Amino acid sequence: MKLSFSQWVKKDLCGLTLKKKCCRRSFLYGCMFASRVFSREAIELRAELPGAGKSLRVLLSGVFGIACEEGSRLTITLPSELDAIFSELGSEAHITLNKAVFGCELCRQVFLRGAFVECGTVNAPGRSYHLEFVAPADGRAEQIAQLIADMGVTPGIIHRPAVNSTGVYFKGSEAVEDILNLIGAQRAAFKLMDAKIVRELRGNANRYANCDTANISKTIDAAQKQIEAISRMLASGPDGVPDELLTTAKLRKENPDATLAELAALHDPPLTKSGVKHRLDRIIKFVDPGDE
Repeated sequence: MKLSFSQWVKKDLCGLTLKKKCCRRSFLYGCMFASRVFSREAIELRAELPGAGKSLRVLLSGVFGIACEEGSRLTITLPSELDAIFSELGSEAHITLNKAVFGCELCRQVFLRGAFVECGTVNAPGRSYHLEFVAPADGRAEQIAQLIADMGVTPGIIHRPAVNSTGVYFKGSEAVEDILNLIGAQRAAFKLMDAKIVRELRGNANRYANCDTANISKTIDAAQKQIEAISRMLASGPDGVPDELLTTAKLRKENPDATLAELAALHDPPLTKSGVKHRLDRIIKFVDPGDE
């Protein structure tokens, strides 16, 4: 099946190796803490992504000694299995984030990785920058937000009573990239950075193209105005027209597409661009003294 960008990120995160048992436990704790079903009576984890279910089953077996059946949801309801989990995480771990579970410096980041795998979303490259943890509206989302804030990135919080959830979100390229790097999704962060660079380059190219188009349009308009003035001046006869203006007028009429620099070089002796422009402006005023 074709994966969305969020699903691709989650699959990538599930494939990362966790060497320490404390990190494997923290990852599972993050998944559980962000799950809609996390209580002393039942725990349910999402496992619909290819490879994610297997990773979670391996971790549950290795950390808590629990064997789960395959399926899009991993459900734990046996009292003995729940007791094994809460004896490791703490009796109130489903209500209050138990930071004592974190055994090393990486555990907090791995906890957030697990939380993102369970409830996270992130916009695909090329779209607006938005990453969100969508957790149950029972106080756990705020605790996730505080943990992230303690690590140096302040999130926004949005409450959605209609769906009984709270969003812990980040907007802007830097904040989203920081969170992706924090949870170990470096490949996803690089994809976002690449897309941003490409978009900026395209934007600059469009601006330059628009600027060039505007300049060309102005040049054409000016040349057309000059040709019309020259035609009127020559049609009325050369009487009273200074020789230098006649020379420039004839060169312009013979070379309607020439730039000012090219016209300047055609004069004998050559003129400067400003000198040619000054003469052309004089021709326009000579024909129509009221023209500005």
